[in-house]
Amino acid sequence: MESNYKLAYNNEWRRLQSRDFEKTAEIRNVNYNKETQEIIIQVLNKEYILNCNDETIKRSIDNYIPSAETGVMILNYLSFTECDINRSNKLISIKEVPNGGMMFYPAFYKSSIIKLIDSFGYDCNKFKQCAEKLGGKKIKMGDIAFEFQVFPKVFVTIVIWEGDDEIKPSATVLFDSSIQFMMHVESIIGLGGYIVSKIINQIEK
Repeated sequence: MESNYKLAYNNEWRRLQSRDFEKTAEIRNVNYNKETQEIIIQVLNKEYILNCNDETIKRSIDNYIPSAETGVMILNYLSFTECDINRSNKLISIKEVPNGGMMFYPAFYKSSIIKLIDSFGYDCNKFKQCAEKLGGKKIKMGDIAFEFQVFPKVFVTIVIWEGDDEIKPSATVLFDSSIQFMMHVESIIGLGGYIVSKIINQIEK
């Protein structure tokens, strides 16, 4: 699986290298240093630096190198299209993402939604604590919901409906509909899994 992501990672770099870096920075709300040929991007609450000369990605605070899967997600946000898209404020689920969202949803439900339910379905306060650690913004949906700015123009909303002795808990992951013009459907699914994992990982911290 890692080799597949590595291949996709290399392909995404090829596509980014074909872009005008300054234009890419402008339409995706990131910074570009022409002298060093580096793109600086915020991913959740962390800054990452993409060096376009040696095609590397590192977290600026500690030089941590993200996984190939995360790298693909970052690169895809920058290179998927050259459309200058703004936030729509219309939320959609994976099922509503064109070109495959409905087909991929069952697997996403098993890999991410169930994890959310198992982790927070009976404890909204624990979800609140974890979400706030990642800089989430509380919004009015479900029993509790938080919005996360994963990339400068990409917003993801996690909603929890708490369960009890009579009602089973449920959860969903929603995206601003503008995401379909900025990322491939598989990268959108990867993004959903990424934010879910980041939230759950806060439990132990």
